[in-house]
Amino acid sequence: MKKYPLLIQEVAEFEGCSVMAYYSKGHHNKEEFINAVMGDYDYVGNIHSVRHTNIKLSPSPTGGMMVNYRKEPCKGSFPATVIEV
Repeated sequence: MKKYPLLIQEVAEFEGCSVMAYYSKGHHNKEEFINAVMGDYDYVGNIHSVRHTNIKLSPSPTGGMMVNYRKEPCKGSFPATVIEV
C-alpha cells in the first residue's frame, strides 16, 4: 500500500467562496489529521467527524477539480482522510 504524507488540502465550492471540507491523501491517524487541520487553518473540528474514504478528482466546468467521494477504490481514485465543514 502506498504511503502518503499528511498534507491538508481544502475543498471549496465552485465559486471558491467557502470551504466545504479538508482532506489529505492516505488514511491517516484521525487525531493527527484533525490536529494538522486545526494547525493549518482557522477551524475547530470534532475528531468524530473525521472519516476515511476514497476520492476521485474530475475536471469541473470552472476549470478547477471536483471531488467525488467513493466508498470503494476505483480507477483513478486514492485513499483519503476527510472532514466536512
